[in-house]
Amino acid sequence: MASSSSGSGLTFKLHPLVIVNISDHHTRVRAQIQHSASASAAPLAEGVGGRVFGCVIGVQRGRTVEIFNSFELLYDPLTHSLDRSFLEKKQELCFGVKSSMM
Repeated sequence: MASSSSGSGLTFKLHPLVIVNISDHHTRVRAQIQHSASASAAPLAEGVGGRVFGCVIGVQRGRTVEIFNSFELLYDPLTHSLDRSFLEKKQELCFGVKSSMM
């Protein structure tokens, strides 16, 4: 687990799973963009700059922030919004798993 301090005096602990999740999501989006771009000449709405959106989950205890999980978010480039129902389902899954482990 990586640990770092900020100028605010907070200490951050980042679990390796978060780094893997973010890297995996970014890699999948980039691969989808490249595959779709080679398959058609039409511009991709989702592939604007290869941006990915996600959520990190953690807790703050005193001056320590521990980030233990993350997941991707579905972004709709036509409405410029995130899929709220997808977010709520993912939150239920993550918090359900986390609370049952305690």
